[in-house]
Amino acid sequence: MGKGGSVNIVMTRTGMGKFEFISGIHNELGREPFMVMDYNTTEGGTGHPGFLCHKQPAIEKHLRCKMEQAQHSQLRLGATVTSIREDAEWTYITYASSPTGQERQIRSKFLVGADGKTGFTRKHYLEPRGITLDQVTSSAYSQTWVALNWKISLPNSDTHPDFPLWAKGYTPQQVYDLFFPNDFRFLCNPQRAAVCGRFGLPADRLWRFEFVVLEGEDGVDMAGREKIQQVVYPYITHPGSKYGVDGYVRYPLDCIEVLRCRPFSFSARSCNKWALGRVALVGDAAHVFPPFGGQGIASGFRDAMGLAWRLALLTQPPQSYANSKQSTCNVNHQRLLQGWYTERKQQLDHSLASTIENGAYVCETDPLKIFVRDWYLWGVQLVPSWKRWLEQGNRKEGLTRYEWQERGNMAFLPCGSGGGKNFPQVYCVGVADKEEKKGVRFTDDVIFGQGKKGLFRLVVFIDGVLDLHRIQPLLNDIESVSGGVLRAAETTFFFKTTKMIQTSWILPTQHSNVYRLATGQEFAASPLCQGRPEPQYYEPDRIWRESGSKQFVILRPDRFVFATCKDVFELKRAAAKLTGLISDGWVEGSG
Repeated sequence: MGKGGSVNIVMTRTGMGKFEFISGIHNELGREPFMVMDYNTTEGGTGHPGFLCHKQPAIEKHLRCKMEQAQHSQLRLGATVTSIREDAEWTYITYASSPTGQERQIRSKFLVGADGKTGFTRKHYLEPRGITLDQVTSSAYSQTWVALNWKISLPNSDTHPDFPLWAKGYTPQQVYDLFFPNDFRFLCNPQRAAVCGRFGLPADRLWRFEFVVLEGEDGVDMAGREKIQQVVYPYITHPGSKYGVDGYVRYPLDCIEVLRCRPFSFSARSCNKWALGRVALVGDAAHVFPPFGGQGIASGFRDAMGLAWRLALLTQPPQSYANSKQSTCNVNHQRLLQGWYTERKQQLDHSLASTIENGAYVCETDPLKIFVRDWYLWGVQLVPSWKRWLEQGNRKEGLTRYEWQERGNMAFLPCGSGGGKNFPQVYCVGVADKEEKKGVRFTDDVIFGQGKKGLFRLVVFIDGVLDLHRIQPLLNDIESVSGGVLRAAETTFFFKTTKMIQTSWILPTQHSNVYRLATGQEFAASPLCQGRPEPQYYEPDRIWRESGSKQFVILRPDRFVFATCKDVFELKRAAAKLTGLISDGWVEGSG
């Protein structure tokens, strides 16, 4: 997650701060970390803080709202799939409807199984057809942890008059902050690794603690009350000397509500294929992540973004193409879906590498390796630029870029055509009066705004109004050239400057999609910044700099670049390649 203003309400309320890696055999959450990843900053190319610690019910609430608004979407709860079959044109899903158990059937062109690692789609339908969930690391990577979710309430002098910190002048909120501090902690304790931190809305005061189940221990037993008292309670029990009082100070246990406490097993696995025939797998049904990088649900969203536009192409081909050639779509869906999961597996490998790296920091038990790790990272951070590099975490390598694979059916142009890059997001302000009044916006929101009909989008970077007047008429035939995938009227123009453009009176009246880049200060002063950190290390020119400083960019709906082009001639040559994608499911020269 993290791109586009449609997630703004979730990001604003639940954005993460810092990841602190703490070494040693102790129970002090306030101990100085040996490494910090600072996810408050805006670097990384998304325009957002670097990490989102989600509250799943809140995310599901907003997803359901979107589903309710969608004209062609229905949500049927309490349904249990009992069978799947398919023929050359359709899939057929039989399910039992709760609470009656009545069997019903759905017929669809394609089926997407997002039903988890033990779901029906893979386990009972695709595995008998040769789909396997395989280990993706060179060595076995499987562990059991206990996950504990608490909801914390605040004590006060009336409810807990004997709590010793009132006499020292502490407020209820200060007490909460002392025992359940901000930021996320990776507790690299060689005797028992753990991670903990707040999650969800700040007002909800939710806290999560996870710890590893050691060899010879039973996960269910370790999730019991007695073991939780032994493992977790020491972290919320402080020596009184810290506050100038006798004995120990423990956060009041009657202010803690246990929402969940159970063991879970995880490994690093991915299916050999994520699609077969007309059935595809996304999320945990297709791949399983360790928890250390927070990449599980994020990867599921990435799967869906890459798959959704391909399904749209398969079921609703661009109108001009359908009108001019055929009334039905005969795209090679096998190739199109293979291209999807070939790309996604590349990004999965990148996310998995980051996750494994975090896990290695947390779970290391060898004293020599721990010594070398701690002192090496301490030394590296003596150099400010290297420290800053470490603080970027998994953003230090930049945005994802897919590598071209022969016979991979990739949906972008290879080599020098600039395809396969994840397109950066920055802030912008409309130049035309109507758009300017909307204030600062995310570039994704203006490029992919609601109501646009083209499947792909065209972005043009301009130096001045003369550029706009010159280029706009040259795009009039882009729809026919691209087979209806691009539409000239939906082109978004960006001035390559953050300076005010005082020329709206000479802009073409038929085109309002003209913007300039916005500064971090403008964003900080806008409503979009409420509840989130002000931008740090923000680079407005990144949006065109990472496009190779080329003037034209063809974008896919999943925010990946199909091609970058230096002039109109290159643009139309690239646009013509789109006809192969919508007719055959692959780009000419890729298969």
